[in-house]
Formats: sequence, structure tokens, C-alpha cells
Amino acid sequence: MKRTYLRAHKSNSPRLRPCGGGGFTMVEMAVVVAIASIMLAIALPIITTTLKTMHVTSAASSLSGAIQAARYQAISTGCPVQFTTVPATNSYQLATEAISGTPPACATTYTNVGNAVPFASSDVTIPSVTFLLNPGGTVTSTSVVTSPASFSMQVLNGNTSKTVTVNGVGNVTITTP
Repeated sequence: MKRTYLRAHKSNSPRLRPCGGGGFTMVEMAVVVAIASIMLAIALPIITTTLKTMHVTSAASSLSGAIQAARYQAISTGCPVQFTTVPATNSYQLATEAISGTPPACATTYTNVGNAVPFASSDVTIPSVTFLLNPGGTVTSTSVVTSPASFSMQVLNGNTSKTVTVNGVGNVTITTP
């Protein structure tokens, strides 16, 4: 069987390409850059506000969960748990009375449970608050805050805030003022 191959015909005349047929002109590029800059200028404040709101919401949620976990710890161990916020590091510290002796009893002094736990980024501020979560599930204030214990977190240089409220029976709620 004989095979036939077709060859492309080579032309002796060069193909002419129309002027400006490929790529973009400087004017087109400048228009695209200008439009992108305007869109970024419009979107940047919205993004910044959204991030601040997310930071406050996340901090309030983390704090609420930590308070509830500390309350459950107090109920399960039968010893009070002290909950303290540390504004300088945006963290909280738990302290409990150790169980010792026969019959088992709670100690009279508090010892820290682990290290302070960070719960928020540096753009969130909170006041210093300390309160006790009792084995019966109730909350007793030990600092400036009175029962029901409540405090708010504020974003620096912004208007976003959440109020975390712990009532006398240990229920935690988050509200937006």
C-alpha cells in the first residue's frame, strides 16, 4: 500500500500582520488599572469593617464558650472555678481550688489551670473582669462587675461591639448594643 503525504505549500511572499492586532495599547491598560483602583478604593473600607466585625464576633463567641466550659468544669469537679480576663494579652485565665484530702475537699486557695488562653486579636479590647463559677452552676462576681456579671468588648478605632452577659445562674448571652 502506497502512502501519500501532503505537504503545506510554502509561499514566497511574507504574510503581513495588521498593525495593533495583538496585545493591548497603553490607553487600554491605563483604563483597566484605573477601574481596578476605583473598585479597590470602594471595597477596602467595607472589607476593613467586615474584618473588625468578624474579630469582635469571634472573640465574643470564644469567650462565651470558655465561660460555659469553665461552668461545666465547676459543676463536674464540685469546686469553684475562677474566670479572669487579661486585657493586656486578650486572654483569659482559669483558676480552681484543687481537690485533696480524705474525704476529698476543695482547697482554700486557687491555682491556675494551665496558661492564659488567648481568645482575640489585638484589635479587640475588653475590661479586666473576674468572677467565680460555683459548683451549683451559679455565678458570683469578685471584681468591679456586679451580678449579673457583664462586660463588653470593643474594637479599637471602630464602632463594632458585642456585650457578653453572664447572669447569676450561669447563662451566657451575646448581644449587639
